[in-house]
Amino acid sequence: MDPKTVWRAFLDALFPPVCVVCGELSDGDYPHCCPGCLEAFENIGSSCCPECGRPFPVAQAPHTCLQCLTGEGFVAPCGSLFYYRGSLPALLSCLKYRKDFCVLDPLVEKMLDASGKLDPFPEADMLVPVPVSRRGLWIRGFNQSVLFARFLGESRGIPVEKNVLSRKGSKAQVGLGKEERRRNARKSFRPGRRIEIVRGKKVLLFDDVYTTGATVAACARILKHFGASVSILTLARRSPEDFQHPRVD
Repeated sequence: MDPKTVWRAFLDALFPPVCVVCGELSDGDYPHCCPGCLEAFENIGSSCCPECGRPFPVAQAPHTCLQCLTGEGFVAPCGSLFYYRGSLPALLSCLKYRKDFCVLDPLVEKMLDASGKLDPFPEADMLVPVPVSRRGLWIRGFNQSVLFARFLGESRGIPVEKNVLSRKGSKAQVGLGKEERRRNARKSFRPGRRIEIVRGKKVLLFDDVYTTGATVAACARILKHFGASVSILTLARRSPEDFQHPRVD
């Protein structure tokens, strides 16, 4: 038997693996994410606006949402794989803020499974992950959007291109309101040193979480300004109850 397998079995017997989300003993394929928490992921599916990707509070056929109909349509077609609720926020938090890479494999498995069922999957010549600032990269040590984009790109045969966009060291979006996020995002992002490679190309912009859309909208505008055709995909999106329809007089 492989010595590493023996050593792992010894450690598991001495320190039984527990799920990082619920704290229960994990007996599934992933030692630190139990089957129950993995099953708690909620796919968004096709019940959403085909323009901005807004999920509808109740299941219904895809149609343009009220916000897009009233002239506030989104900057590029946008879609998301999961609702940002259940066990997903905790798993992403473990990865992003605690550097628990043990949760990366189950997250990637769920992402690839959901993206395989996405119909239609956005056509693209390249995948461009939303960048983090140099300071953020130095503090965290990695860009989670790049990690996910690499797995997604490999599964789809789409090259992942970095340094297309750059992010200045402005304040983080976490904790800001919708308008504050929009203003902060517009002054945070700028063209990267390889921006010219997007000209005339179909670009799939990727980010981990869609909250108000300010971040991906700011990035998409830059890409479109340089001649790219842009679609947006995020791993997760806030739940329908977090959205309010605009009032129509």
